[in-house]
Amino acid sequence: MIKVLVTNDDGIDAHGLRALVEALSKHADVYVVAPADQQSGKSHSITFMREVNVEERVVKGAVGAWTVDGTPADCVMWAIDYLRDEEGIEPDFVISGINLGFNTGLAAYYSGTVAGAREGAINGIRSIALSVGGEGGMDVSHFDYLVGLLPQLMEMSLKIDPGIILSVNSPDIPSWDIKGMRVCAAAPRGYGIRFFFEKKKNGRYQMTGGADYLDDNMLYDIDWCAASYVAVSPIPTTLADNAALMRLKGLVTETDCLTLIIDPQERMPVRVKDADRLAGNLEKLAHAVSRMSKPLIFAESYDMGEILPQVKAYGAEAETVRHIHPDVWTSPDLEKYVNMLDCRKVLIAGAATNVEILQTAEGFIRRGYKVVILEDCCDSPDKRGHELSLKMMEDLGCRMSTLETEVMRLAGSCTKQVLDSVKNILFT
Repeated sequence: MIKVLVTNDDGIDAHGLRALVEALSKHADVYVVAPADQQSGKSHSITFMREVNVEERVVKGAVGAWTVDGTPADCVMWAIDYLRDEEGIEPDFVISGINLGFNTGLAAYYSGTVAGAREGAINGIRSIALSVGGEGGMDVSHFDYLVGLLPQLMEMSLKIDPGIILSVNSPDIPSWDIKGMRVCAAAPRGYGIRFFFEKKKNGRYQMTGGADYLDDNMLYDIDWCAASYVAVSPIPTTLADNAALMRLKGLVTETDCLTLIIDPQERMPVRVKDADRLAGNLEKLAHAVSRMSKPLIFAESYDMGEILPQVKAYGAEAETVRHIHPDVWTSPDLEKYVNMLDCRKVLIAGAATNVEILQTAEGFIRRGYKVVILEDCCDSPDKRGHELSLKMMEDLGCRMSTLETEVMRLAGSCTKQVLDSVKNILFT
C-alpha cells in the first residue's frame, strides 16, 4: 500500500485531521505527525531556539502517530527523518489538514497547513494541503465530499512536478450542495481578503481579516469556493523568479519577437500525425533561436512527459511554463514572462494545431500581439484538422509562415557569424 504522512496546524486532536486519517486508512498506510497544540498562522516557521518534545500517540486508522510541540514544518521535517532512519519508510505523499477554515488566496502565505505540505514538497514528496471553510469559522463539520476526492487529488498530484503542492479548498456545506471541482489559480494579493491589526478597546491590537476586492470573472480559488465548488490550486515551491532573472541577467534586451514552442514532449506523437518531421523542425527552431539569443519559451503540458531531449538541448536559456488547460495563457507564468519582454510579436510552433496552438494563438490575438504560425513546425492528429485549424487562425488575424522564412527574417539583424551559423542549422 502507499504510505501517507499526515500533518496539520490545528493540532493532533483536531476533528479535521481525524476525518482525514479515517478516510485515508482505507487505501493507505497512514503515519501522523502533528503539532501538540494550535499552530494556525505560523506559516513555514521552524523551531530553532529551544528543544522540542515528541510524544507517541494513538490515532484511529494510523499505523503510527506522534505529536511535536512545534510548528507544522517542524512536524514534517522530523517525520521525514524519523520514518526513514528509524522505520525504513519513505512517504509517497504528505497530506496536510483538513484545516478548519479556508486557505484561499493570500491566506496560503500565512497558513501552517499549506506550510506542512510545502515542507513535504521541498523534500521531493508529492504534497497536498486540504482546507474546509465557511461562515462558521472554526466550527467546520462537512468533510465527506473533500475526503471522497482524495484518490482523484492524489492522481492529479502524480501528474505534476513534486515541487508543486496542491492547495485544495472546499466550502463547509453538505456534499449534495457542492457543484463540483475546479482547477484554478490561488487569488493574488489584493483580491478577496486582506489581513490587518485591529485596535481593541483595551489599547492592544489583534490580527483580523476582512473582505477585499472581488469581481465576477471566476479566475481564482476564492471565487469558486464562494460559488459552492471545491477549488484546486497548484502552488510552486521554487525560490527563483525566472522573469526577474531574465531582466537582471540582461537576457531581455530589446527584441522584436518571442518564440513559443507548445508541448514538445515525449508523448507528443499521440497528438500529431508526423511526429518525426515535427520533432526535427522543432529542434532546428530551438537551435536557431538559441543561437540568435532570441527569447524562447517552452510550454509544457503536465501529462505529456519530459521535453524531447533534442529540443531541450538548445533550451539552456529558455523559460518553461506548465499548463493544465489547452490554452497556455491559463498558466500565470506565461503572462509574467511575456510582460517582461519588449515585443509584441510571437512565433508559435508545436503540438497540437487543432487544440493548444489554436486556443493559445487566439489568446495572443486578443491581447494585441502579432501572431505568426509556423505551418511546418506544428501538426495535428489528422491532415483535415490541421488545415481547418490553420484556416481558423488565419481568419483570426494570424499570419501563416514557415520555419526557414521566419528564422531568416530574425537572422537579418544578427552578425555575419551568427547568420552563417543559422544558415548551417537550417540547410544542412
